[in-house]
Amino acid sequence: MTFEIVFTKRAEKDFENILKYIDIKFGNKAGIRFRNLVLEFSTILESFPEIGSLEVEDKNIRGSVIHHRLKIFYRIKKQRVIILRLFDTRQNPDKKF
Repeated sequence: MTFEIVFTKRAEKDFENILKYIDIKFGNKAGIRFRNLVLEFSTILESFPEIGSLEVEDKNIRGSVIHHRLKIFYRIKKQRVIILRLFDTRQNPDKKF
């Protein structure tokens, strides 16, 4: 069984902001690696949506570290995995989800 992956508008904005930050700070190749990392993890979530740990139990929000500096938060709802946020600790390591 595969799940549909859906990004919220906030997650799309997070993705764009992180990509822009990486492009500026580390160059285009790093930005491409970031993009590929998110796409590869999204593909994994299609088949294994419960791979992430339960971060906020009462809201069914899961989180997974997909790189030592990048965490993704999502919710499983019916046959969909809804990506809620992408969080890059390089930009603000003290900020909480």
